[in-house]
Amino acid sequence: MPESAALLSALISRIAALQSTGDAHYLPGLFPSQRRSRPLGLCREDSNVFFTALTIFTLQELSAQLPPAAQALVATMAERARATYPHYRSRDAQPTYNYYQTQPRNHFPNGRLLRRFTQFAPPDDVDCTVLVYLADPGPAHHAAWLHHKLQAHANTVAAWASTGPAAFRRRKVYSTWFGKHMPIEFDVSTLSNALLWVVRSRLPLNEFDTDSLALIEWAVTSGAYRHNPLGASPYYATAPLVAYHIGRLAAEVPQLGAARAALLRELPALLAASPHFMDKLLLASTLRRLGGAPAPLLATHWTLAELEQRTQGLDFCIAPLLNYYPHTRWLAGWRLSHLAWECPAHSLALVAEYLALGGQ
Repeated sequence: MPESAALLSALISRIAALQSTGDAHYLPGLFPSQRRSRPLGLCREDSNVFFTALTIFTLQELSAQLPPAAQALVATMAERARATYPHYRSRDAQPTYNYYQTQPRNHFPNGRLLRRFTQFAPPDDVDCTVLVYLADPGPAHHAAWLHHKLQAHANTVAAWASTGPAAFRRRKVYSTWFGKHMPIEFDVSTLSNALLWVVRSRLPLNEFDTDSLALIEWAVTSGAYRHNPLGASPYYATAPLVAYHIGRLAAEVPQLGAARAALLRELPALLAASPHFMDKLLLASTLRRLGGAPAPLLATHWTLAELEQRTQGLDFCIAPLLNYYPHTRWLAGWRLSHLAWECPAHSLALVAEYLALGGQ
């Protein structure tokens, strides 16, 4: 295994090689990802803005620690990705973003059923929107406008939550969706991304922000992120992924002090018990971000190709199709109802992030 600086450069070059130059499935600038139903053995190429914005944001976060040539490559990737974002902007021209292409509409691409019906086209969502804003904080993205938009679609304003922790169903928590016809839904990983954007935008925290932070803290201090990750974070739904998102926010906001302490206390055991390399990597990066010092994960004899092989199989987000409404939510844990997404470039970016955080 090369030393960290050389490995970081090699990872950035490999990620750049994975960025699409344009083909039958992907616009130029997108990072390819795959949509799967693993129990059914189904796999489809899935062009979306989520993984492209997320990968660019992740790389920009560590760019300052890269050699100059790798920094320039990250900037080039970001510029190429920026050209794709308008294709995912709201169909009513507002600066919110959809997981799937809206101009023209292309939801569940390459599928046989869901793509045929507009009823299955998802509304714009908070995750994709704040990730585009974080990856591209330019003049087209107005922080005050989006902050107001989040509040307009939050619990107690647009509607009332009928799922999620009962203690928070009457509190001003941001929802996952911007759509008018989607139920209010809480996801603490999505909330962590949204609050990270609020904090990075230097916006004054209001009651919606503090109630959302309270739910995030509850997910950790109650143990829900470990015992019921699907209930706490339906679209990420594993303890390592939920801890990763909350930990990134907890490293920056004092309001999550109890969550930070709990994560530092609990994650070493989760890391030791996890059999999967990428879960270990997510947990180790979170511990390092919060000030912990987990043992090294990378073997010195691994080649870049061997390391890349070990990154395979990370479902970074899921869609529990039966989770949307209360009368089917009791079946949401049924894996046959889950779609999952993997992005090879983003998995490599997570390894680069681990190295930039001091991992070995």
